Amino acid sequence: MLVFNPHNANYPEPINSFQREVFDFCEQWKLGKNEFLFHTSGSTGKPKPIYLSRLSMIESAKMTKHWLNLHEGDNVLLCLPVEYIAGAMMLVRALVLKLNLVIIEPSQNPLEGITNPVNIHLASFVTTQWSTILQSSRNLFSIFSEVKGILIGGSELTPSLELETRDIHLPIFQTYGMTETSSHIAFRPVSREANFYQCFPQVKIRINHESCLCINSPSTLNQWVETNDVAELVNDKQFRIVGRKDFIINSGGRKINPERIEKYCLAFFTLNSYLFKIFAWGLKDDFYGQKLVLFIESKEEIYFKLQLVDYLKSNLESWEVPKQIIVLPEFLYTKSGKIDRPNTLTLYLNNLKT
Repeated sequence: MLVFNPHNANYPEPINSFQREVFDFCEQWKLGKNEFLFHTSGSTGKPKPIYLSRLSMIESAKMTKHWLNLHEGDNVLLCLPVEYIAGAMMLVRALVLKLNLVIIEPSQNPLEGITNPVNIHLASFVTTQWSTILQSSRNLFSIFSEVKGILIGGSELTPSLELETRDIHLPIFQTYGMTETSSHIAFRPVSREANFYQCFPQVKIRINHESCLCINSPSTLNQWVETNDVAELVNDKQFRIVGRKDFIINSGGRKINPERIEKYCLAFFTLNSYLFKIFAWGLKDDFYGQKLVLFIESKEEIYFKLQLVDYLKSNLESWEVPKQIIVLPEFLYTKSGKIDRPNTLTLYLNNLKT
């Protein structure tokens, strides 16, 4: 744990590679670097390089400041890799808004790295980190008694994790954003059971011909950016995410949204107090073209397949019920904590060949 003011003239000697990366970014920023290279998370394929301007990141930091009423001297927790936008934007906020950084090397439970008393005013976690934190016995109020926002991103909260989070009386938000928007442009208060995202006042949204969300924001320098997220507009400032265009499965002439199937599977798990990671995918098939398959992460055999299929049959269309359920001992994950679906699938297929 290191409490660090990035505006200090002299930086301490880094004790690990993460601190070195943090200091390097801060020094580049203070030297006036105008463009920074990032990569997308890679959850839908190979990570793509994206260059972001200094101005777009400054505009993003300003939107977060106004949203959460951040003030100079507030403490922000940095526990995400800085080569991705979520971690880098914590640094930018500290640099632009004159905040203090509480630096913890990224891990599944970064709160274990907080060894001295400190009040965190802003924190950001990926979903897997948040899940691990809630499973620990750490008293959140001892760290977050003055917090203005606990932000959860990277992927949607599972139904069980959402229910558990609602019981915590802290300002906790599921955020929506992407590398191209320099982090979040909308939020969803978990405690209020809102099922839609609320855009920041300066953000504009619309839907394109493929029903994908398009965003215009100060953090995109007021240019329209098309996403691959299929969305429904509630109004001109609120939206729901339906799923990823990249994931759509074409099975027997039917277009299937795998995230809809995953949602009902996770609802079944919540009803039965099961905790499993899952994802649905379309495997090549001679008859269907693509065969809908459900993957479950478990090191042990599972005994509820028939009950799960019966539950799905009663809640979904017949063609939305997986044709096969495959249990894998371990999924692969991206550095940002998302299930790496393509590489997990490739590993599974390669193991079949051997």
